[in-house]
Amino acid sequence: MSPSPSVPEGGERFQSTRIFSPENQLFLLSDTEQVRENVGRIFKPHDLKPSQSGGSVSACMHHLSRGRLSLNRLEYSTDVIIDPGRLERFYLIQIPVSGNAQVRCGNHQFDSTPQVASLLSPQLPAQMRWQGGAAQLAIRIDSDDMAHHCRQHLAQNPEHLPSFDPRLDLGSTGGAYFLQLLGVLLEAMADDNHPIHQPLVLRQFESALLNALLYGVQHDVQQQLRECNEKSVSPYFVKRTEEYIRNHLHEPLSIECLAEQAGVSVRTLYAGFRNFRNTSPMVYLRDLRLERVHQELTQEPQGSVTEVAFKWGFAHLGRFAQEYKRRYGELPSATLRYRNG
Repeated sequence: MSPSPSVPEGGERFQSTRIFSPENQLFLLSDTEQVRENVGRIFKPHDLKPSQSGGSVSACMHHLSRGRLSLNRLEYSTDVIIDPGRLERFYLIQIPVSGNAQVRCGNHQFDSTPQVASLLSPQLPAQMRWQGGAAQLAIRIDSDDMAHHCRQHLAQNPEHLPSFDPRLDLGSTGGAYFLQLLGVLLEAMADDNHPIHQPLVLRQFESALLNALLYGVQHDVQQQLRECNEKSVSPYFVKRTEEYIRNHLHEPLSIECLAEQAGVSVRTLYAGFRNFRNTSPMVYLRDLRLERVHQELTQEPQGSVTEVAFKWGFAHLGRFAQEYKRRYGELPSATLRYRNG
C-alpha cells in the first residue's frame, strides 16, 4: 500500500480548500478603484496601486463570515502596494497560499511566504507589497473580541490590546498549532453536517484560535498572561498602588508618595511590583501615561506632541520620544501626522 500524501506545510495546504466556492465569491473585478472599494468594505479604506505605474489592478475575492470570524481569500492580478495605515479596529492574519509579499509593520519588515504569515495588530501602521498571483488567506479578528478574550484570561483588565510580533512563523510550535486549528476549522465549515455550524461549538473553536495566538505567539501582554495566577493573589498594597496611579495620572507622583499611599516602605513597594508585576511602580506609571499620550495623538482633534507630552508628565522630550517609539514602532510626531493626514 502506498503511503498517503502528506499535508503541505504552511499556507500551501489551503490551495484547494473546499470552503471558498463560487457561492461565496465576493467579486472578480478588473478596475483598480472598484477593487479598492470592495476590499475596503470588508477590511477598511486603504491606498491601493500597482507597483508599476500606469497599470490597472484586477482581483478576485472570496468572503465568508461565521460567528466572530471573517475568512477571506484574496488574489491580485499584478504586483500591488497596499497601505492601510493602522487597522484600528481589528487584527489581520494574512497567510500566502502561494507566492510572497513584503510586509512592513511598526519597526518590523520581512518577507511573507506560505511558511511565514503576517499578524498585523490594530495599533501599528502597516504597508504591504503583494506579488501578482499570490493568493492569500486573510483572517480578520475584531479588536473588541480580542479585548474580551484577554479580560477572561487576566487577573485584571489589560491597559492596552496585545501588540503581536507581526512575523508569524508557521513552522514554530505556536504557529504550527494555529495553522493546524485553522485547517480543521476550514474543513469543518465546508461540511454542512459538521457540528461546527452550531453556535456554541463555533464559539468554543473561536476561543481555541484566540488562545493559540495569546499563548503561542509573541506579544507585549504575554508576561501578564504567564503571571496571571500570581497576580490574583498579589499583595493588597500592589493593587492599591495600581488603582491610585490610574486615578491620579495627571498629578506629579513620586515613589515616596506612592509608598505612603500604599502604607508600606519604598523598598517593600519595589519588591511587590518586581515579584508580582515584573516591573517597578514608576515604569508602570510611565507605561500608563504613554498609553494616554498615544490615545490623544490618535483620537483627539487638538494639541501638539509637546503639549500632550507635558500634559502627561513627560518633561524630557528626547527620552519620551525614544520610549514612545520603542512601544509603538514610530515617533509621536509620526502618529500625529498620520492622524492629521
